[in-house]
Amino acid sequence: MSEAATLLQRARLDLGWKQSRVIAALIAEASKQGVRLAGQASLKTMLSRWENGGGQPDGVYQQLFCAIYGLDHEDLGFDEPERRAGRVAPGVAPAVDQDTADYFRRVLEQHIRADNLMGPHHLVDVVRAQATLLDGIIPDAKDDIRDSLLVLACRYNEFAGWLYQDAGDPQSAMHYSDRAMDYALAIGDPTETAYLLMRKSNIASDLGGSDRAIGLSTAALRDATRVSPRVRALVLGQQARAYSLRGKADETARALEAAMTEATRPGAADADEVASYCTPAYLDMQAATCWTELDSPEKAVPVFQEALANMPGVMRRDLGICQARLANAHAALGDRANACGVGHRAVKTVEAATSALALGELRQLRQRLAPWRRDAEVFELSRAIKRLTTA
Repeated sequence: MSEAATLLQRARLDLGWKQSRVIAALIAEASKQGVRLAGQASLKTMLSRWENGGGQPDGVYQQLFCAIYGLDHEDLGFDEPERRAGRVAPGVAPAVDQDTADYFRRVLEQHIRADNLMGPHHLVDVVRAQATLLDGIIPDAKDDIRDSLLVLACRYNEFAGWLYQDAGDPQSAMHYSDRAMDYALAIGDPTETAYLLMRKSNIASDLGGSDRAIGLSTAALRDATRVSPRVRALVLGQQARAYSLRGKADETARALEAAMTEATRPGAADADEVASYCTPAYLDMQAATCWTELDSPEKAVPVFQEALANMPGVMRRDLGICQARLANAHAALGDRANACGVGHRAVKTVEAATSALALGELRQLRQRLAPWRRDAEVFELSRAIKRLTTA
């Protein structure tokens, strides 16, 4: 018998079951317990991922696995500390009703606003805790509320992944994005699934996996006609970034053009809970970043400037990232004066809304300006960046 990758896979192999039998058993047990599951195709994808160590099932699926295998959580390798953290003590369990869902929805909106204003570090612990709480209360929810809570669990876990990414922890970012993907598959909404594939592609880019990033963004476009225009635009923008990391200028340009076409379609600006931030200004920043990756700072500078001119003031974190990248582009062109002027503005913005992405750009700016370090303005900026990035 082949060696199992996880205890969950070992439980199946010990019984001599194929994955199809596990899926049938899960569906039968779910029917007996009165809970709803993802479709069979999604279940197959989720089971393969869980058995190979790609995240863990939520509380509902964990209970079902324990029931069909006749084993406890520890025997199946489920994360006991996380399971306990997600479970509320008897006698103090919150009411799981529409007010519960409304509460989590309102709080998430405020968290997203706070992230834009202050960056991830003030939020990551509380969002992670709330994502875990949602994991724990979903099993007790009735069907009419459970669907709403599944969507919220998906979005809280995705948001936790983003916060970890922006805080400089891409491994944790991918972990929470995997959890969110499990919920997206359970929901069966192609827009949610495409958005999560885009996010995973983005994290893969940060980890240096351009091939994986291209593959994930391509997968996100597989059901493109059923996905909202702004999400299609985000996917294409991320695909452009992945191509730029591979040095593929023509493919990058085509993907960027297609992304802007999607974002400016009639009706694209209608309410889109998942991708409301995907504006032309946001895509301009993405495009300029791609040109920087392709060693074309002369193309990047005017696009960054256009993005900054149209960026809302409440997007403070994105403003800092864009300013730092523009300063880098000026420095790459040998324009010391503009690099310093924009760089000083970036430092002030990033002080108010700290982001690992912005800090990384500022460190790179300091290195680019090193040949002029004896210049008084460069010296002052370099000192300010060092003070900020080593705090």
